[in-house]
Amino acid sequence: MVDAAGTVLARAAPPVMPFTTLSVRALACGGLALALAGAAQAAAVLTAAEARIEFRTPTTCVVALTVAVSGVVDVEHRLALGSGAVVELTGIEGAAALLPPRDIGSTRALVVRPSQPAYTLRYVVTNRESGAHRCALWLPTTPADGRSRNVRLLVQVPPGAMAGASMPGLAWTGERGETTLGHLPAFVHVSFAEAGGRPSWDVSRMMDIVTLLVLAVASGLWLRRGRGAGAPRGSPNSAGEGG
Repeated sequence: MVDAAGTVLARAAPPVMPFTTLSVRALACGGLALALAGAAQAAAVLTAAEARIEFRTPTTCVVALTVAVSGVVDVEHRLALGSGAVVELTGIEGAAALLPPRDIGSTRALVVRPSQPAYTLRYVVTNRESGAHRCALWLPTTPADGRSRNVRLLVQVPPGAMAGASMPGLAWTGERGETTLGHLPAFVHVSFAEAGGRPSWDVSRMMDIVTLLVLAVASGLWLRRGRGAGAPRGSPNSAGEGG
């Protein structure tokens, strides 16, 4: 650059942005991207579900699981396999399986891509005798919000069967039980006696009886010890008397 007098002037160097400013801006952009990604992931939620479970026998159940999931394109389901259990996928409505079901550890995984707001998985679980009265649910890995009680369970036992204790608890009308929950359980357990058969072993009821017996014995020992401690010296209950 030359001034009016013909003197050559040095060209001013362009301003250099401090490294710290660049670092702060880069971190801010990265944080914004992570925040947006986290918000997108947090938006994935199970908005509603209904599980219709029919026990054909104590070891066989037929399930129609309908779910509505928002905020995701693909949904992965996991089913906890009991020892020796066999699971047969019989149909999918409102979604398409991206891959055949595969085993991951002790679970059976299934990834689907919904084509409708709600879709249904239909399958059959056959357990060994050790897994009687238990029916596993093919849970979506997307959780419920935990506040909305939009999960409905409908359970039916065989004709003429008498239902007993269940987990989760169900309100029964004849052979049909139902409840509403805030989340999908991994499995449903219903003790029932088939028509003409003896009532099944009710573990929960036996545990209640054992608990009550333990409390009664503990209360008796506590009262006996309290009476012994409160007895006056020289009375027949005092220690060392009668020698």
